[in-house]
Amino acid sequence: MTSRALVIGVGEYDDDADIIGYPTIEASAHAYGAALAQDPRWGAAARSSVLEPHEVRTADGVMRALEEAAAAGEGPEDTLLVVYVGHGAFWTDVPGGQVHLAVGSSRSNKPWTWLSAWYVYRAIRQSKAGLKVLIADCCYSNVLPSLGPDSALPGALGTPFRGTCVLTAVGGEVTDAWASSCDNLPPPLNACTPFSGHLLNVLEYGMPDHPDDLTLGALRAGIVEGMRRCGAGVHRTPRMLLNDASEVAPLFTNRMKGEQTGASDPGTADEWVRDLLLNGVRDLSRLMSRPDIAGRVVAELRRGDELSRDLAGQVDRQAVGKLSGPGDFVKYWVEAEPVKRRAVTDDQRAE
Repeated sequence: MTSRALVIGVGEYDDDADIIGYPTIEASAHAYGAALAQDPRWGAAARSSVLEPHEVRTADGVMRALEEAAAAGEGPEDTLLVVYVGHGAFWTDVPGGQVHLAVGSSRSNKPWTWLSAWYVYRAIRQSKAGLKVLIADCCYSNVLPSLGPDSALPGALGTPFRGTCVLTAVGGEVTDAWASSCDNLPPPLNACTPFSGHLLNVLEYGMPDHPDDLTLGALRAGIVEGMRRCGAGVHRTPRMLLNDASEVAPLFTNRMKGEQTGASDPGTADEWVRDLLLNGVRDLSRLMSRPDIAGRVVAELRRGDELSRDLAGQVDRQAVGKLSGPGDFVKYWVEAEPVKRRAVTDDQRAE
């Protein structure tokens, strides 16, 4: 196994850069390194590294390390994980309108001193690892595209191998990711950025009601739930983009695996939504026996991000074959279809 993890944290800049440095960025990078070293999926069987200040000072230093990590992946059992914590910027008058990531020598409003996400994507997409994951904790991460062939980045910038995931600190129309710490997190995670702190909190304490290792879907669900319980009121909702990578693909060890207390099967629509986000779409015969609840589940998922909407589509396709008769389909349609119709209407208006 030749899985690799690379953590890029850029929190210090030159005095004349006019860019604010945050100690939470470097604290987050080191916390990722510690979590990976303690994780049996990474510490024992794979190499992980946190780039040093001299390595993150220039785009060349970052890309040399990234290309080395990407080249290590050899097959479908391998994973390439890249974590970036720092400043992100977006200039619409730069060719391609792509997100740029700060390095130590970057300067405010000087795009040529930043690292274009095009080059990061190119290196990741050339990896032969079966799963390639980019975690981006920065402003404007909400406009990062998919790593896959549907990406706005042309194929000439890297072979669009399958099995990719982009998890970002912000989603929707929100562009700014908070860099100040979340005081409600336990130490030392209360010294990290809010997104990374809550992600690392899931890794530290695990999910007792999730029977397996932390999958992509479970990780995102755990972050969202932790932020809701936190009550800080300023947290952003993370975004996840998958391309031929399943939401049930494992990424980290669940430290509470096997310690669940035998939670009952989902009953309400909210419980089904959570179960689907955690565990993906399986046999939904039991859900389809309650077509009204199934419709509410689809309606709720359609209100979410790309991952949630994809799950809604999978449930909707199963409904066609599993609903037992016209009466059940009507009950399902009444709950699910209004949101679907509104989504189509909105798309038509946008055109």
